[in-house]
Amino acid sequence: MGWLPGPEDYLTKLAAFLTERLDRTTRSNGERLVRGIIVLALFLPVFFWIGRALDPLLFLSPFSFVAAAFALSLLLRQHRLWAGIIRDSKSAAFEQHDLTRENIKRATFGFTDTVVSNLVIFAIGGFSLLLPYRFLRTAIDRAVELNVARPESPFLRPFWLIAELAALPGSILATLMIAAAHIFIPGTRLVAFLAPLRGRKGALPSRLMPLSALAHGLNLSFRFAPGKRHPWVGPKEGRAKQTSADLRKAGLVFLVATLIGLLATLMLLAFALAGP
Repeated sequence: MGWLPGPEDYLTKLAAFLTERLDRTTRSNGERLVRGIIVLALFLPVFFWIGRALDPLLFLSPFSFVAAAFALSLLLRQHRLWAGIIRDSKSAAFEQHDLTRENIKRATFGFTDTVVSNLVIFAIGGFSLLLPYRFLRTAIDRAVELNVARPESPFLRPFWLIAELAALPGSILATLMIAAAHIFIPGTRLVAFLAPLRGRKGALPSRLMPLSALAHGLNLSFRFAPGKRHPWVGPKEGRAKQTSADLRKAGLVFLVATLIGLLATLMLLAFALAGP
């Protein structure tokens, strides 16, 4: 389904249109902040009610359930992400460490945000919470790309404040899953459990926590933001020059983390069904 356009593609286009028209540096910071608040006041209720209309499809009929499940899968899909990573790995030269490092970050954020956080938010509030969250996140992702630092734009300040609060449960869960995966993979370090406790001023917690767990577990180092004035994410002795072997090991971490999440979910379901 990688070729099929999904809700994320249209949300990205909408976010790009709004930010290009309303978030102009010629305006004062106060005016840009107010514009961001107005955009959220207009669009978050719209996406909430669109999601509210989609939620009953889950229980209306078997056909509507399949349609709703298909729509959800378009918001969770990883095929396009990993197809791009594999294509880069095959075409890149061995010395292109920067590209490999970016692909590991891309895979990390794809697992933590696109899969885990989306599923947690959907489990809490269905499409009525997931669609507004994806609108917020696409605007943020477009601005920060693969950086861990918050967007500097005043227009996006209310976006990331709400999005980070909504993503907090899923981010914590994803971080714990990544840290736990290191127990089962030889050559990794269990310090991954403690690394996410170290905060960083100006960071997006939903990105810093899981990336820090992965970096300390695999002894890697990742760029926090463009420029040399920002300390990198990871242990002091972490390797910034990363190879395809590091990418494969990171992929193994995400695979094991997914299996841990599935096992925990099955155990919770069994416990719930076995209750009085």
